[in-house]
Amino acid sequence: MISAEQKFDAIELLIADLQVAKNSAQSIALIENINLQLEDVQAYHYFGVKSYGRNLIFSCDEFEVILMCWRPGQRSVAHDHNGSLCVMKCLAGTLDEQRFHKSAGAITPIGKYQLASGSTASITDEQGIHSIGNESLENACSMHFYFPPIHHSNLYDLDNAQPRPVQSAFTSEYGIILDSAVESRSKHKLLMPLENQKIFSSPIR
Repeated sequence: MISAEQKFDAIELLIADLQVAKNSAQSIALIENINLQLEDVQAYHYFGVKSYGRNLIFSCDEFEVILMCWRPGQRSVAHDHNGSLCVMKCLAGTLDEQRFHKSAGAITPIGKYQLASGSTASITDEQGIHSIGNESLENACSMHFYFPPIHHSNLYDLDNAQPRPVQSAFTSEYGIILDSAVESRSKHKLLMPLENQKIFSSPIR
């Protein structure tokens, strides 16, 4: 039987490898090739109530790792990544990604893709903006890697293409829910920048 410590070794090794990756292609390959299961990140597995759950696992100057938990019907608003590379890996369930091309005064759908469990996708602002959603009848979870971390980004109105700046917010950080009441997970607090954080200075349980 695999112990809890052995399960978390996969996450620790991935983050250690990402910290010494030489380029974006190498980082994407590392994320694509790792075999992660939902049970490996159970300590960070929290859903939101009014929105999907955003659970910070790790952050350093170069990148951050977030577990997102989606109930059926939950979807993100179309958004950019403020210049960061976004890499997504679906751990459980099925997610749908809608991509858009953004031009002056217009946002045009350019493709819709399905992310099944175990699959990986990536996007940059040069490739477009996107929205992620759970259109299935089952819960879904995905890990998101941002190079570098995103502290603020833009949401987009699909009718007039107007951006609305927002700051990053989380349901939990390092396995600790940010709400005062555990059963109420709809309130998210703003992410405060983490200065010079080293690997696993955040708790791994």
